[in-house]
Amino acid sequence: MDGKHGKWDFYPQLSDIKRITSTADLALCHLETPLGKLGGPYSGYPIFNSPPQIVSAVKKLGFDMCDQTSNHSFDAGAAGIKRTLDDLDKAGIAHTGTYRTKAESTVPLIMTVNTSRGNVKVGIIAFTYGFNGLPYPQGQKWRANQISVKKIEAAARAARTAGAQVVIAKLHWGDEYTNYPNDYQTSIAKKLAKSGLINLIDGDHTHSVQPIQKIGNMWVVYSHGNLDAAQREPLTIKSEGIITRWTFTEIATGNFAITKVEYAPTLITDSFPVRVLDVNRALHTGKWVSTTKPRLKKALSRTSKTVKSMGAQVELMRNW
Repeated sequence: MDGKHGKWDFYPQLSDIKRITSTADLALCHLETPLGKLGGPYSGYPIFNSPPQIVSAVKKLGFDMCDQTSNHSFDAGAAGIKRTLDDLDKAGIAHTGTYRTKAESTVPLIMTVNTSRGNVKVGIIAFTYGFNGLPYPQGQKWRANQISVKKIEAAARAARTAGAQVVIAKLHWGDEYTNYPNDYQTSIAKKLAKSGLINLIDGDHTHSVQPIQKIGNMWVVYSHGNLDAAQREPLTIKSEGIITRWTFTEIATGNFAITKVEYAPTLITDSFPVRVLDVNRALHTGKWVSTTKPRLKKALSRTSKTVKSMGAQVELMRNW
């Protein structure tokens, strides 16, 4: 982040992606860690408590929704969940998957998206594979959603009943630092595709880019990799990520399908000033900081190969 003495600003670090996130009709993000109190104390791996200043950057980038449903959901206990969701509420950023009250956990998140052809209701659900062995706060199992096909289908069905015309499932899963989904991921994806309830699986967790795949009428991006993280390995896949853009088309009244899929490789630079770069744009414009042209080309090549490795018909974004 930029700034000194606790007066931190994460926006400059992330501003290069704004032309993607701010122009979307609906922009979704994933915040893996709970937020601490302003001024801290903050903590990193393995028990996280992160600076809350990130929220203002998330808002400025144009994100409409951000979940914190991950293996770190319980790192700061019930208080951490409440702080995080309160901060997102204050910024006007929607959320689901972790909850402050039992009543809150029973209400599907339905977002009304304003498009040039009218309003579309999008249901968003979020689940994680587990919580790193941490118990549910006070034994309250409604605090966060844990993956099971039955529970995901029930949540998707509830969203449809509440009026959702499109359902997106945000799933935190997979083996860390791998470029291919494991059997757990592919098995769940196939079962959810068969249900016909979900349009898109939006995956994360692995800190590495994984492929995009179409299964029947459902699409899945198994993992977006790291967008912004301090793993400090500038030459490895841990510094690479993708932003995906999905075009939905109404193919019958109230029935939507994904008709175009685009991806933008990203790279976290390591030398100061640390920046998250839109790789293809940087190569096109010749404008980058804290990295090199060969490193950008490596990110573009490696990421593109991974994204397409399961046969998906996808396009590289041109954001200039």
